[in-house]
Amino acid sequence: MNQPTHIAVVIVNYNGYELTRDCLKSFMKVDCGNYALVVVDNASVDNSVPRLKEEFPHVHYVESPGNAGFTGGNNLGIKKAYELGAEYVFLLNNDTVVSENILDELVSFIISNPEYGIVGPLTYYFESMDTISFGGGHINRNTGMYHHLNKDKKLRDLQEKVIECNFIEGAAMFMRTDLVVEVGGFSNVYFLTSEESELCVRVADKGFKLAVITSCSVWHKISQSLKGGSTLRDYYIFRNKLIFVKRNAKDFGLSDLVTLAWFYFKCFASSVRRDKNLATAKGILFALLDFFTGVTGPGRYTSKLNASCEGSSLS
Repeated sequence: MNQPTHIAVVIVNYNGYELTRDCLKSFMKVDCGNYALVVVDNASVDNSVPRLKEEFPHVHYVESPGNAGFTGGNNLGIKKAYELGAEYVFLLNNDTVVSENILDELVSFIISNPEYGIVGPLTYYFESMDTISFGGGHINRNTGMYHHLNKDKKLRDLQEKVIECNFIEGAAMFMRTDLVVEVGGFSNVYFLTSEESELCVRVADKGFKLAVITSCSVWHKISQSLKGGSTLRDYYIFRNKLIFVKRNAKDFGLSDLVTLAWFYFKCFASSVRRDKNLATAKGILFALLDFFTGVTGPGRYTSKLNASCEGSSLS
């Protein structure tokens, strides 16, 4: 009789065969009891799935009929984790590689510290492997803005082994499967970006703590899925920040409104000055237009991304 799966690692792929291949390869040295790798493919057209299946036949594959985004793709993976009976789920970007002790350290910590709802590893830049890209963050639910606690530091600079925070990046989030199912997974109103912010808030509102632990690592190939200066990327970033605030703000006041308005004005003005193609400026304008007209999910890029969220919600 097969042992029940203890941990499910969920990796979403969208036309990223090489990235996903490298991520899966990094698990070849990971030894942590009975864990399962789950790749969710968002209707890739680069022949990702056949190639990955040939190289990694032991992996569980979930094929979405359309591009369900980061939110829907992860939700499909969480469903699969639940079906596998996994007690824990590790949501991991495909543009990462992991340390050998990643699962041992994460599961040991969360078992020993049940008051924590989400934990993450220390994240380093792939191109500068000893420099921290994410070491915990704090988010303001009234503005959607967060600041990094240890960005660009080295491990030797850190005094804490456990970094308490209220925000964990979506690139690497470890939690109990029943908890992520209970809070509804990621909301499909976002499609891409800000979804992890709301998940962190939901978990914290249930009384759980969040933390980054420094004893294990991932190395992140930053901005592989969405490049800088992209109208599409900035559309989701700026629209979804407002959606997050609308859904999660508490005691929203005039100072919060002024902070948000000034932030958007500065970003728009700066992009006009520096970007001759006005990619970011257009993204901000489209974001504001669609937010105020109630557009959510993939929005105006539905056709471009071949998006279909059918079957990708936990609710």
